Amino acid sequence: MIGINQQSLRRAILAALGASVMAAYSGQAAAISPASLGVIDAGDSASLSGKAPKRAWADYGTGFNYGWTHTPPFRIFQVGDDADAAAGTRFDVTVNLKQNGGTAPMNYPGFSIWTSGTAPMVTGAADGSGYGHAWSQVRGPYDGGVAGYVAPPGLGGTGLLGVPGADLTQGSNGWLGEGGGGNIVRGHDGWIGYANAGYSFTNGDGDKIQGLLAGATNPGNVGQYGGGASDPLNGTALTNVNQDSPYVYTGFATLSAGEAMLTLQGLKAGYYLIGWAGSCPDDNANGQNCGIGAGQNYMLTINNTGVSAVPLPGAVWMFGSALLGFTALGRKKPV
Repeated sequence: MIGINQQSLRRAILAALGASVMAAYSGQAAAISPASLGVIDAGDSASLSGKAPKRAWADYGTGFNYGWTHTPPFRIFQVGDDADAAAGTRFDVTVNLKQNGGTAPMNYPGFSIWTSGTAPMVTGAADGSGYGHAWSQVRGPYDGGVAGYVAPPGLGGTGLLGVPGADLTQGSNGWLGEGGGGNIVRGHDGWIGYANAGYSFTNGDGDKIQGLLAGATNPGNVGQYGGGASDPLNGTALTNVNQDSPYVYTGFATLSAGEAMLTLQGLKAGYYLIGWAGSCPDDNANGQNCGIGAGQNYMLTINNTGVSAVPLPGAVWMFGSALLGFTALGRKKPV
């Protein structure tokens, strides 16, 4: 058999079929099929550099504050191997997104992480058939919401951005879960955490997205899952991790100019999806210097620092304290 480059073959077929078929092919490219960063075992890391738009993580269109699915990069990564997943092993992981120099550094990076658990990840088609295009930074699929999602024709909408659907409880991340073509864990458990080194904002689902700085639509810099403006660690170490999820114990975000880092403690072995880009919300309503619209330079690094220490339940600590008390009493000399 004669070997042939697949990309060259595809181009030849499209050229033979004609321009109209090429147009249809381009339309089908809306499906989200992110590449994998591979398996990240204990002590391993994965890095990726490139360019992404200044607004795509936070915003699309004046006043919308929707993440725009087709614009930011997405990648799948696996924490631990299949044996770790079967054993329920947990790891400590850091995710770091920062500007990467050049003439157009990413001034305000932001990212979100979701999981499909131990099932190899399948992502949806963000083309309107699964509440696509817009997405929420702090929700899993079918995790509720008040506005901003796109309903498919079968559920009362037309599949076009901004067209109201039949069920406003669906939120904007339906394309991530079953029914939208993906298999991200349904509901709030499917979302892991986020970090936003840009301005805070209120997204299309009405969620407060905390950032490094207060923003025009979130002047108190309140986070849906963060400490808020009154938190003395606000803007430095945030709790933007879904500690109610069975897939992660705890964690926090650390933010600085041009750098967003999320520390995840006790992250369960399995499959994860990360979406990231510049966070320049509200169409510059904050007056921030967001830089060039597309092509901002970033460096993404995911580091597995090792197996997590197993946290002892509170009841164990109470029992231990009581036992120490009884021991002390037993050793007390009589007067």
